[in-house]
Amino acid sequence: MRAKMVFAMSEPLNFRSALKSLEEHCGENARAYAVLSGTSDSKPVQNFFRTDGLTALPLYMGTPYAGWHEVMPFLVQITPSSAFLDWVEIAGSEDWGWGFVSSEPFDVVFGHIRSLTKIKLASGQEVFFRYWVARFLGQMLLNVDEAQRASLMGPIEAIVLPSGETIRHPGKPSVVNPEPEFPWFTLSAEAQNKIAALCWEVLIDNTIAALGKTKPSPLTQYPEPVARRKVERYVKRLCNGDVVTELAPLQFQSIHQSLMQEASSGFRR
Repeated sequence: MRAKMVFAMSEPLNFRSALKSLEEHCGENARAYAVLSGTSDSKPVQNFFRTDGLTALPLYMGTPYAGWHEVMPFLVQITPSSAFLDWVEIAGSEDWGWGFVSSEPFDVVFGHIRSLTKIKLASGQEVFFRYWVARFLGQMLLNVDEAQRASLMGPIEAIVLPSGETIRHPGKPSVVNPEPEFPWFTLSAEAQNKIAALCWEVLIDNTIAALGKTKPSPLTQYPEPVARRKVERYVKRLCNGDVVTELAPLQFQSIHQSLMQEASSGFRR
């Protein structure tokens, strides 16, 4: 695993510096973009329109999910001097989305990313690809082979994660025209297992942290190992074998409610 990370990722700068360096390296036709999460508590979409807002489109536009406004990811075009990047530095959020550089125009990169709305698992099951979650996308790209990484990145020269780490295209960026209908990408069973294992601990840690902030918290009466075991049980039941990096609000509410009911009844498992 370590060797693959060295091959694919650079040593981190801060996000703005990494994006500027890549844009300069990729030549005069290079453009900087960002994918913004519609589910982040830091509200990057709203802050983009407040601070910059020049070029942006909802990534579910033109799909059956165009009405999902509350969770809509956006593609935006930015520059290293964008006021939105001032917000990124001040907010310190790790889940706002990610940036990238491409020599292709906005409509081309928009079409490619939108074509990743859903992917297939090795079993043939169709799932939403949460590509706007930087830590998930990073692990995905690091745990597929070079051909799959090239397909996923398409016209993207390099991706910049919020930490400033970069993942470069393993070959020459390319465009499929016309863009394929999703789901066209199938995740191999081997890659799925690696990603699931890497994401699981982070998912449990984040869920426990979020539950700890609720008032009242359903975990306060349990020792930490017991609380973790209970959360793992409920999360595993909800995920049902899927690769998940974060819980949807309704899933989190379901876990919170179940744990509160368990705690109030004095039930122990």
